[in-house]
Formats: sequence, structure tokens, C-alpha cells
Amino acid sequence: MNDQEIEEAFQLAVKLTKQCGPIVLEGFQNSLKHVETKGRHWDIVTEYDRRVEDVLIKGLLERFPSHRMLGEESASDANQKEPLDKRPTWIIDPIDGTNNFVRGVKFIAISVALVVDGDLKIGIISNPCLDEFYTAVKGKGAFLNGKQIHTSGIEELKSALVGHEFSIASYLAARPYIFGRGIEFIKECTGLRAFGSAALTLAYVASGNIDCYSIEHLKPWDIAAGALLVREAGGVVTHINGGQYDILKPDIIAASSEKLAQRVLEIVLRVEEDVKQKQ
Repeated sequence: MNDQEIEEAFQLAVKLTKQCGPIVLEGFQNSLKHVETKGRHWDIVTEYDRRVEDVLIKGLLERFPSHRMLGEESASDANQKEPLDKRPTWIIDPIDGTNNFVRGVKFIAISVALVVDGDLKIGIISNPCLDEFYTAVKGKGAFLNGKQIHTSGIEELKSALVGHEFSIASYLAARPYIFGRGIEFIKECTGLRAFGSAALTLAYVASGNIDCYSIEHLKPWDIAAGALLVREAGGVVTHINGGQYDILKPDIIAASSEKLAQRVLEIVLRVEEDVKQKQ
């Protein structure tokens, strides 16, 4: 895709995402919405997740029929494991933070990203409940409601507000790592925050509301759009063990600066070593 096609895709994705805002608000205000589980008691879906994803995928495929779609509610296990290829690929989370959505907590997000030749080109995160619309096109900066945003630039963990999701400890094997990191972070940082939406947390790193975030055991649609936002806002996104961020295996560190990312990495690696020694 050339620059003109990317811009056309961006404008269409913005239009479709904004069309989904009223659907999300309708569901948010509907106390009788139907909720289903997807295998684990905390992994839930509503009819509004499916309605939003349907609008996005149908609208994008109508204009770009050859594009690949990777959405939370429509992706099969086999499709998730397919490597990225030459096809432009849309990575979609219709409602990130569904537990918040069901409970009436306003930290939720529609997340839409476009990958071309393995490279993130478009990232959109919308929280209709708080009227927040984040956008990024590679090389053109990151924006909130049309105004350019930047990470805080904070370099020292002692000055940082840290995003940290303890709910990932629902995975038994992850518990010692999640709690271990939390203990180490709180010894040094100004505070921990858990928003219940990875996409929105990354948007908050991009806009300087918080300063860093480490997360694993999630899916591509939880991270892709937010990763581009953070990078376009001047921040850093790496694999959680210090390597390159893998779009399809999104275990990450996101931070306002390279120095802060390195400090988070030191803690991640130290906790990992401590857990291994105790096993």
C-alpha cells in the first residue's frame, strides 16, 4: 500500500470506528445486556462486541476485499497462529475491557490497527464513554481528539506512575511473575494503576497520563493499535524480555523513554530469575 492508500484506509477506519461509538454507549447503558463466557469465567463477550466487530469488518472488507481480518470475536485459533504475510492485515478488538463494559466502568476501548508487510501503519483507540479518540499513522505522530500527544519522557522509575494488571494472574503460571513485578515496582515508583484495558493503558502511556506498562499473555488485538500510538508519541515498545516487539506474540514493555524501559526490563528479568530459582 502506498501513502495515499494508507491515508484512505485511515480515514475509512476512523469513520467506521466513530460509527461504532453509539453502539458501545447503547450497550454500556443497557443493564440487561446478555453476557457469555468464552471458556474461562473472566473471559466474556456480549452481543455489542459482535455488533461492533461486524460493523468494522464489513465496512473494511467492502472497500478492501483482499485484506486479512484478525478480530477478537471472529478469529479462529488457526487464524491467530498464521504468520503475518504480504496481505494488509487489520487487527481489531471491538471492546477491550469487556468486564469494565459489563460492570459500568468507563475504562473501555475500541481498538483498530493496520499492519502492512509486517509493519504497523495505523492505530486507532476510541473510548466513547469518555469521549477519547486516539489516532496514529506511522511517521505522522499520535493524537487525542485531533491534538498531538507525547509521552511524559520520564526516565526514572521513582518518578513514574506504572500501569500493572494483576488480573493476568488468572493464569496460574503467571502469578509469581505478575505479583513479583508488582512488589518490585511499588518499592520504587510513585504508584500502580490497573485500568482493565490494555489498549487504553497504552493510550495513556502515549498521552503521558502514565509512564510505563509491562504485560503478557494477551492477544494481538489487545496491543497492536496502542503500540503504534506509544511509538508515534515518542515512547518505546519492546518484547518483555528486551527483544523486538512481535505483533502476533505481544508480550511487551511500553515506556515513556528508553531509559525507563531499560529499568522495567531489569526488574522483569530479575523477577524471572528469582522465580526460576524458587521452582
